[in-house]
Amino acid sequence: MKITDGLVVSLHLELTDPAGQIIESTTGKDPIVFTFGSRNVLPGIAEAIVGMSAGESKSGHIPAGALVPQASLPKRHIPRAELPQGAAPQIGDRFQAKLSEGQPALQLEIIAVDERGLDTVVLHPLSLVEVKYSLTVVAVRKLNLPPPPPADDAEELTDAQLIED
Repeated sequence: MKITDGLVVSLHLELTDPAGQIIESTTGKDPIVFTFGSRNVLPGIAEAIVGMSAGESKSGHIPAGALVPQASLPKRHIPRAELPQGAAPQIGDRFQAKLSEGQPALQLEIIAVDERGLDTVVLHPLSLVEVKYSLTVVAVRKLNLPPPPPADDAEELTDAQLIED
């Protein structure tokens, strides 16, 4: 069975940066399991495995910007009042914004500037990195949904209540 939307995929993967540092790996662990097409896996990985079958392996690289395409990144508007005085932001500028104490800073890229403020995309930590991958599809299966639970207020029908056509 080839991987298509709606199928459940079990996948072993190893992602490394260009220097060979492991970014993510399931080696020695359970494979990741997800429903293909539900956007639960990075777009670049989904693109790499579409059409593969259980038992198939693939290696390659995903160019910087393709693992997490900008169109799939969350957007955030920043009002001018929140900018440092004298700031002259330009489209394409990148900066970090801290949301609250204890939270990691977000890496943002400016995609639009107007009198109201900035429109930005929140960059995924891997969105600007070239990634090498090694993938093995462990299993591909149909999604088996359990039957719905019985209703609490369900009542049995008698033969007299049933109407035949």
